[in-house]
Amino acid sequence: IVIYIYQLLDTKIHSFKDIENAKLPIVGSVPFNKKVGNIVIDRTSNSVISESLRLLRTNTHFLLGDSHSQFNENTDGLGRTIFVTSTIAKEGKSFISINLATSFALTGKKTVIVGLDLRSPKLLEYLGLPETKGISNYIVNQEMRIEDMITTSNFNENLDLLPSGDVPPNPAEILLSSRVEDMFDYLKKHFDYIIVDTSPVGVVTDTLLIKDHADATLFV
Repeated sequence: IVIYIYQLLDTKIHSFKDIENAKLPIVGSVPFNKKVGNIVIDRTSNSVISESLRLLRTNTHFLLGDSHSQFNENTDGLGRTIFVTSTIAKEGKSFISINLATSFALTGKKTVIVGLDLRSPKLLEYLGLPETKGISNYIVNQEMRIEDMITTSNFNENLDLLPSGDVPPNPAEILLSSRVEDMFDYLKKHFDYIIVDTSPVGVVTDTLLIKDHADATLFV
């Protein structure tokens, strides 16, 4: 009886079966390994993790529902926006965001990874880059242009970075700004894929406020 009650109260995801029982689509499975770095995929990598990320890239493309063949130009001329989120912090969303974006960039597609976790930005830290101005500064400063916030990564010519910027005191409020919509409009016109590292939805409301800008959302 004790074991039965324990199983009834257990709401954690332990296996694919738990997800399938909830009738949710499984896009991919990436092994966990503490010994690897933050970037595990490049042109020559063939590890289990890098191959699982390539499969995730392929499945994500079909999740978008594009009618054209894989990795051709989008029929409407606009880039596809993919949000990556999780329940709480430290579940791997930033790791997935960086490597998924790198994976798309390796196919020759112009890709940008966007640090939209304004409360706890990790993008530049994961990539070993110094802190700089970014999205939060662009939103509150009407004179700043979003293109001035974007920099090319130092490990792939097709991958650009748009960092979070300074941590604001009111992230939920500034995300409701019309400047956010202007930002996504610009990115969709200039990039094939926009990978957005967002805030965890189980902790704060930030990601839910901007969910309409996503063509697809990956939940890690």
